[in-house]
Amino acid sequence: MLLLLLDADVIIDLHKLSIWKHIIKNHNIHIPSIILHREVYHYEDEKGRRYPIDLEQEIRVTINELSCSAEELLSFKEQFDRVFQEELHDGEKEALALLQKQEDLLLCTCDHAAIKALALLDLTEQGISFENLLKKTGINKKLEYKHTEKRYKKYLAEGSIMRIQEIGLRKGKQKNK
Repeated sequence: MLLLLLDADVIIDLHKLSIWKHIIKNHNIHIPSIILHREVYHYEDEKGRRYPIDLEQEIRVTINELSCSAEELLSFKEQFDRVFQEELHDGEKEALALLQKQEDLLLCTCDHAAIKALALLDLTEQGISFENLLKKTGINKKLEYKHTEKRYKKYLAEGSIMRIQEIGLRKGKQKNK
């Protein structure tokens, strides 16, 4: 059983692929407060029909809500240069801030900026691709490229290069391990 921290895109796609219930049954699910309350409302099928996603009733039953204070979010955001700050959505910022505080969580996201941020912050071991999550859950589905381990690793590599070149983080904010 994995301790998962899920980004909005992952929650939406798990619903779209009709595997949400299987994932929450097999893993311990955590969702950042911003994502839970401001970013996940519905998903669309291939024909453009909208289906609601109501996670409120699942809080403390099958999912756990995690949050950061405004001060923690501001402090987290200040680690990045202005250009990279704009690439991250608020929910991703909260997820990454939570990840820095709770080392046992694994972030699952398909967002390229959030994946790069994992490498920038030296948190690559705390991330998991959508494809790898499904494999670890025993699910074999045909996936879009955005869900693949190949794409995930591509953006981790780009983030690692940015870290080496000191791009993305504010000067003096790089951690050395």
